[in-house]
Amino acid sequence: MRYISVLGLLTLLALLAACADRVEVPPAHVGKILTKNGYKPEVVPPSKFRLDMCIFYCDKLVTMTIADFGHVEKFKVFMPKDQLNMSFDIRMTGAINNDAIDHVFDRIPPVNGNISVNHVYGTYAQPVIRDVVRGVVAKYSINEIASSRESLSQELFNEVAKALKGTPIVVKRLGLADVQFPKVITQAKERAAERRELIEQEKAQFEIQKIQMERDLEREKMNRAIAVEKAIGQKEVNDLLAKSVTDKYLSYRTLEVLDKMAASNNKVFLPVEALGTIGLQHAVFSDQVKQVARKN
Repeated sequence: MRYISVLGLLTLLALLAACADRVEVPPAHVGKILTKNGYKPEVVPPSKFRLDMCIFYCDKLVTMTIADFGHVEKFKVFMPKDQLNMSFDIRMTGAINNDAIDHVFDRIPPVNGNISVNHVYGTYAQPVIRDVVRGVVAKYSINEIASSRESLSQELFNEVAKALKGTPIVVKRLGLADVQFPKVITQAKERAAERRELIEQEKAQFEIQKIQMERDLEREKMNRAIAVEKAIGQKEVNDLLAKSVTDKYLSYRTLEVLDKMAASNNKVFLPVEALGTIGLQHAVFSDQVKQVARKN
């Protein structure tokens, strides 16, 4: 009878062990075993296992996400220096501080056996980030923000990281994004950009006109140089003719012309007095000019 009782007890224990819950701590998570007296001190890494067998009260596995997370905070801030509202986003990447895991398990209640990172962020980080960001941004004017977004993002990161020191949230990256300037500022910037574009167009047109004028000036210089060379050449021809055409030469050329006229079928009889006229001398002179030009 005693043998049967022991066997029955072992069988019951085996059945209880077989009925213990099979649980898993997935990747990028940690877990803790919640007993009737609270959490066990050990942090369970990602793994699969069975909980201890139980009769009246069964232990539970509570997990918590420790993976990096991204988050966007949207802001609409009144800018005292401009007396205008400005909208923008703060985009950040954060994670759970490993040194604060026990603290989070003790302070944040699980939902369906899990402590979400969003719950931890909303409890410890969101209020701090919103206060710090508003305080930093409100120190500047809208134009200062527009011209120094990178340096402002770095300042925001430093201030938020300092403010979150000692909390369960660690900020890895944080920056200003999707800035929506007030309409009046945007319109002013657009008008300024249009004015700059017009100025650039005027400068470009001036450069084109300057090049055209310089080209015209060079063309005029070339034309003047050509005219000067032609004048010099004509002067040299005139000087040569003035030296070579004498009275004796004209008389000789007159005889040659008369000789050619005598041999031509187109004969014209002139009085002897006409041989010394200006018309005949002009004919002789023109013939001489043609000969000089052919030689040159």
